[in-house]
Amino acid sequence: MPIRAYGVLAATAVDRRREGATDTPHYQIHLRDQHGTDYRAAVNVLSQQAPADLRYLVFEDFRHPVTALLPPAGSGWNPLPSRPGTASLDYVRSRLFDPATMRVLPPDLPGPDNDLADLLDRQVHRAIADPAAALYVFGQRFGPEPAVPDKVFGFLPGNGVHDVHMNQGNGGRFKADDGVYQDGALLIHLPAERRWCAVFLAFQSQSWHTDDHTGHTVPASVPHPGSHRQASGRP
Repeated sequence: MPIRAYGVLAATAVDRRREGATDTPHYQIHLRDQHGTDYRAAVNVLSQQAPADLRYLVFEDFRHPVTALLPPAGSGWNPLPSRPGTASLDYVRSRLFDPATMRVLPPDLPGPDNDLADLLDRQVHRAIADPAAALYVFGQRFGPEPAVPDKVFGFLPGNGVHDVHMNQGNGGRFKADDGVYQDGALLIHLPAERRWCAVFLAFQSQSWHTDDHTGHTVPASVPHPGSHRQASGRP
């Protein structure tokens, strides 16, 4: 079955934490909405299935009709229906970008600008420094947990979003998470610069040839009716 509680978190960035040395490395972002509610976005930087390093694509000037469908900035958690014509994302069907342009990066290495955490740092630091910057984090909600403080930033209740990556074409035990129009991503609106930035992430083990109803991998011998077209922007 698809992931539960798919949606988008609309909030501002407060802090970030690099956690590249744990068993399941994530890049952690502390966010807060206009009502004062705190959230944590847990962004995968390493896969539990081989190959371990993630695929990524960054647009510094992302232009796509989906930005006009997003909920108001700072509005907090917004559930989304997994269907076309909404703000829900689908890496295969929404024509967000050309998958062939994605590249691979390790999670966290010594030195500057050479790993996925560095790439995310560049985007998130920019958002933290700009009070007008609006973040939109797509994925699956976790919490709220009224009696459990957040395990990274300590706020109460524990609350946030994970699965901030492609959520279809999985194999093994993650196949149960497959679905269409439920992919994760990070979009950042910079009003003063009149532009959007976007970060898209996918596991190398995931297939781009997926069923239009289930999101499960379709055998390569079966033609797929869809096609990819890159969004307008500069990666």
